[in-house]
Amino acid sequence: MRSIYICLLMGLVMAANANAAAPSREELRDQLQLFRVAQEKDPVPTGILYDLVVPLSGIERFDGTENSESADFSTWQQIAYELKRASLTETGIPDYREVLQQRQNAQRNGEHPLALLLFDYQRARVTGERDAVIGYSDGKVTGVQSELLRQETVFALTTLHDWTYQGRDVIFSFDLNEVFTNMSEVLRIQFDFDDGLGFRDVPKDGKMSVSYNETGSKTIQSRIETRDGRVLLGRSRFRVRHLDAPPPSETWSLTASHSTGGSPATGEAYILYAPGHTMLTRPVVLVEGLDLDNSLNWDELYDLMNQELMIETLLSIGYDAVVLNYGNSTIDIRDNAYLVQELIEEVNSATGGVYPLVIAGTSLGGVTTRYALTYMEANSLPHNVETFISVDSPQNGANIPIGIQYWADFFSGESAEAAAARDALLTPAPRQLLLYHLSSSSSGIANADPLFAAFQNNLQSLGDYPQLPRLVSVINGSGTMQNSGFVDGAQILRWQYDSFLVDIRGNVWAVSDSINTRVLQGLIDVIWPLPDESRNVFIAPCLPWDNAPGGLTATMAELDSTAAPYGDIQALHPSHCFIPSVSALDLNTSNPFFNIDSVSNISELTPFDAVYYPVQNQDHVQITPENADWFLSEIIGPLEQPVLTITAENDSIRLRWNNTFGANAYHVYSSGETDVWPPVYTTITANELVLAAVDSVQFFRVKAVRE
Repeated sequence: MRSIYICLLMGLVMAANANAAAPSREELRDQLQLFRVAQEKDPVPTGILYDLVVPLSGIERFDGTENSESADFSTWQQIAYELKRASLTETGIPDYREVLQQRQNAQRNGEHPLALLLFDYQRARVTGERDAVIGYSDGKVTGVQSELLRQETVFALTTLHDWTYQGRDVIFSFDLNEVFTNMSEVLRIQFDFDDGLGFRDVPKDGKMSVSYNETGSKTIQSRIETRDGRVLLGRSRFRVRHLDAPPPSETWSLTASHSTGGSPATGEAYILYAPGHTMLTRPVVLVEGLDLDNSLNWDELYDLMNQELMIETLLSIGYDAVVLNYGNSTIDIRDNAYLVQELIEEVNSATGGVYPLVIAGTSLGGVTTRYALTYMEANSLPHNVETFISVDSPQNGANIPIGIQYWADFFSGESAEAAAARDALLTPAPRQLLLYHLSSSSSGIANADPLFAAFQNNLQSLGDYPQLPRLVSVINGSGTMQNSGFVDGAQILRWQYDSFLVDIRGNVWAVSDSINTRVLQGLIDVIWPLPDESRNVFIAPCLPWDNAPGGLTATMAELDSTAAPYGDIQALHPSHCFIPSVSALDLNTSNPFFNIDSVSNISELTPFDAVYYPVQNQDHVQITPENADWFLSEIIGPLEQPVLTITAENDSIRLRWNNTFGANAYHVYSSGETDVWPPVYTTITANELVLAAVDSVQFFRVKAVRE
C-alpha cells in the first residue's frame, strides 16, 4: 500500500485517500511519538501538535502579546484540556478533575490561587499548501513535514477561585508549581491586580494582599520574563461581588455519625446570630440544595437564601439562622440526610430544645431533610422539629432534558465543561433524583436510573414522610398548567457550523408524549484521518417533563453564553422545567400538566399540610415578595396576642402590653362596649400608648400583627 500523506489544518485533516480507515486520535498521537523518537531532528520540537484536538477554546486569542485577551476560568480549563490531549510528551498539566477539585478547595477555604499555562505549540499553517504534513501508511506515521507547521505561543492566566465577596481584603496566592510550561526557565513573574498599584513582584511566601474600592469585573495581568529574553503578558477576569459581605457568627464542622457504607458525609453549618444573641437561641435551619459543582459556600448560600432580605428579616425578628453546606451534594442522598440528622441533634444540644425547630430545605435539601426526619422517627430519635418547609424540592423527581444529558456526554471528549457535567450526572444524587437519566435510556426509551426507584422505595419503607412536624411545600412551578415556554418535542438548543475545515452539530430537542423524537443530533465531522464522531439519539413517546409546569433552570441560556470559536450555540428557549410542580407537591398523579389550581381538596392528593404555588413558573428556588410572605407566615406561625395593662395617670390613660415575638406592629382598638369593636384602629410599633382621659367609659383591645 503506497504512503498516504495528510494535511492537518486547524485541527482537521485532508486525505489523499479518503477511503482509508482513520486512526483514532490516541493511535495517531502514539504513532507520532514513536516517529519523533526515531528521528535525528525532532519534527515537533514543542511536543504539542495542536491539530490533534478540535480547538474549542480559541487558543490563539491568548498569545502572550499586548493584544492578548482576558481568560475566565472556564476558558483556561478548556485550553488546559486541549493542550494536555494535544501533547506528545508529559506537560505536567493536571487532569480536569484534579483542577476542579483544587477549585472547590479554594472556594471552600476562601482562597484565590493563581495558575498559569505558558506553552509553545505547533499547528498546521493556515496558508500552507495542502500537501503532506504527516505521512501515514499501514497504521504508522511515515513522515512529518515540519516546514508546513508553524509555532505559536499561549499564555493563559486564571484564578482558580475567580470571585470574592470580601473585595476590601483579598489574598491572592501564587506557587511556582502552578506554572505549567514547556518554555525555558522563567526568570521573573509580576502581577497587576487592577487595584491601581500596577505590577508587583511575587513575595517569597507567594501571598499578595489586594484591596478593592468598587465591585465589578477586574482584569488581573501577569507579566513574565524568560531566560531566552521573551516578555509575555497574560490576563484573567476576576469578579468582586461584594466589598465586605457579613461573615458567619460561628461555623460548625459536621460529620455524620453513620453512612450507607462508605465514608460518612461531612459539611459545615454556618451560624448567624440575631442582634443581641451571643449563642444559638431560637434557630431556623436552612438546608442547601443540589450543587453539582460544589461551588456554593457561605457567601453564595447567604446571597441565595437572603433574596428579598429573607435571612436579614428573620434575624431582625429574633431568629438565628443556621445554614447547612454539604461537603459534597452529589453523594448518596441518604448520606447527606444523615448529615442533616447530625445538624438537628447538634442544634438541639446547643439550645437545650427550648424552642421547637423550623427547618427549611431548598431543592435537594427538602429531600435530605424529609429523609432525615422520617429516619429519625422510624428509629425513635427525637428531632424537636415543629415545622418542615420543602422549598421547590424534587420529592418525586427532577428533570434535566435527556437531550442535554446526551449533549454533555457526546461533547465530553472535546470539552472540559461537558466532561465535568457528564461526570456530575453520573454521581449518585442525580441518578437518585432524575426522572430520565442517560445511563438507562440508551434503548430509545427514557427511563430513570435504577437508583431512583431504590431511593423512593427506601423512603417509603421508613414511613415516606415524617408524621410529627407540620409539613409545608412552597414551590416555584405554576399551579395553573403553564408550560415552560415551549411545546413538547420543540427544538431547544441549536449549534450548527459548516466549513471546509469542520462541520459541527449540537442540536437538542425536548421529549414528546406523542411521537418518536430525535433529542440529540451530535456531529464533529473532520477530514481524514482524524475520526468523525456522530450520534443521533431518538426517544420514544414519554411524559413531557422538559416543558412541564415547574421551577425553571436556565441550562440552555447558560450554554448560549458560552463562546464557541466554531459557530454560535443558540438557546431557542432559555429555560426548562427542573422541578415539576407535581413533584414538588408530591401529588398523587402521573400527569405533568395536572391542574393544581382547579382542585378544591388538594390536601387529599398531597402529603403536605399546606401548599403554596404561583400562577406563572419562576426560577428554581427564587424568593419573591409573594412567597417571602408565605415563608414568614409559616416560620412565625400564629402570633400570640399580648396582655394589656391599663393605668390612669393624672389626666391620661397609659396602655402597656408585652412584646409579641414575630410582630412588627400593634393595632389598638377602643370602644364603649365590650362586644362591639369598630373596624377603626391605631397602628403603632411601640408597646405602649398614652391617651387623654375622657369622661365616658372606654374599653381597649390590642392585637399583634405583622405588616
